[in-house]
Amino acid sequence: MSAATEIDPISSHGSFDPDLLDRMTGTKGNPSDIDAKCHTVLSVLCPLMAQAFEKVTGVEIDVRPGAILQGRRRELLSQLGKDAVYCEAGIADWTDDIAVLCGSKLIIGLVECLLGGSDPADLDIVARPLSNIELDMSLVVFEQLNDNLRKLVSADPKAKTRLSKPQSELPEDDGDLRPDLHAAAMTLDIGFGAVATSLTMILPQSLLLKTAIRHVRGDAKAEANSENWTERLSHRVSRSEVNLQAAVALAPLELGEISRLQAGDLIAFADTGDIEVTLSANGRPLYTCALGRAGARYMVKVEGQAGPDENWKTDFV
Repeated sequence: MSAATEIDPISSHGSFDPDLLDRMTGTKGNPSDIDAKCHTVLSVLCPLMAQAFEKVTGVEIDVRPGAILQGRRRELLSQLGKDAVYCEAGIADWTDDIAVLCGSKLIIGLVECLLGGSDPADLDIVARPLSNIELDMSLVVFEQLNDNLRKLVSADPKAKTRLSKPQSELPEDDGDLRPDLHAAAMTLDIGFGAVATSLTMILPQSLLLKTAIRHVRGDAKAEANSENWTERLSHRVSRSEVNLQAAVALAPLELGEISRLQAGDLIAFADTGDIEVTLSANGRPLYTCALGRAGARYMVKVEGQAGPDENWKTDFV
């Protein structure tokens, strides 16, 4: 009987082959095993996310399994991080090494629909850096993903979840303190109306190998502590500070006279009686005011609207 052939992990240079060593220590899995585990996660997670999005936004959103990629964590981040918001997440007693990338078009489109009353079918979104308010509101998406992922990997319904502050930029390699682990990226393809984008989470392969995925169904009732996104968004916009500008019409001058203006020249107001002032913000006229004075300071008194429509708050997002 011939001796069984043994696989020698020692290379010709007298050291362990790094790839084989990673597999032996469980930090890297067989590609087919990792792919199968990722497909299982996506098949359970996507229906939960579609239901969760509709609960908190009132907008019907299609969520389907997307691409699965394997590689080093930083390589996957740089490959998938274009036009995306970055957030780090964690689930108690499972891991603190969840990286999530959300396409900026998802947040922009949802804000337009929920605050501006736009029809999802009419949206024409171009990816761009998010405003501060949009960046804050992206937390709702990350919350839903983390909460529903917890249902799949933790038997404890009260297991605490953690989210970092969303960022428009990926962490620099030099400043990224997290290890560059073998990881897997699972993408959820998101669509609502005319908007198509993605939501991707990147997890260590070692974590996927040892995790048993729980097959759970969505809850027909909304979470007791979930807050309507529209209410959160409206509240956030209402609390945001906006710079105001007060414009006063001046007497018209010929172009030749304007070109000869010098320091010390005086220009009269256009109004001969009460001075009318237009109060604006972000280039949008909001109110008409009267110019007055209180002590040493000039003031304006709001007298009426300057014609903002019911959706004027959308200009301040």
